[in-house]
Amino acid sequence: MFLKGYLPYRLNLLAELTSENTQAIYRRRHDLTRPEWRVLVNLAEAESLTASELCERVPAHKTKVSRALASLEAKGWLTRRTDAADRRVAHASLTLKGRRAFNRIRPEMEQATEALLAPLTPEDRQKLDEGLKVLERLFGQA
Repeated sequence: MFLKGYLPYRLNLLAELTSENTQAIYRRRHDLTRPEWRVLVNLAEAESLTASELCERVPAHKTKVSRALASLEAKGWLTRRTDAADRRVAHASLTLKGRRAFNRIRPEMEQATEALLAPLTPEDRQKLDEGLKVLERLFGQA
């Protein structure tokens, strides 16, 4: 079967299944869309990011990132500051309220990830991690 050996299909399927496993946390409990959650996480790990940088990191189309930024800004979770050198560029960063929200959600997401991996042996976890690192290097993400 072609699909069983087709890497893009397999990776996409596994990414979707993994995301579905944690979606209930950010969507139902915290009223966030997937792009909003991904923007929030990325901003929690950086002092500030532009929309273009977020599009690369999330990854998502600029329209989805723009909507996520607007929604998080409306919640008071982030602020945007215009770049002094290029007024077309805005730098987004989390507010204290946004950082607190992330700190509330993060442990739940970590617990969900741990529950997902719980059936694996320590050796399987190590193999999985090593395989992911190989793929990250392959795509220049290491």
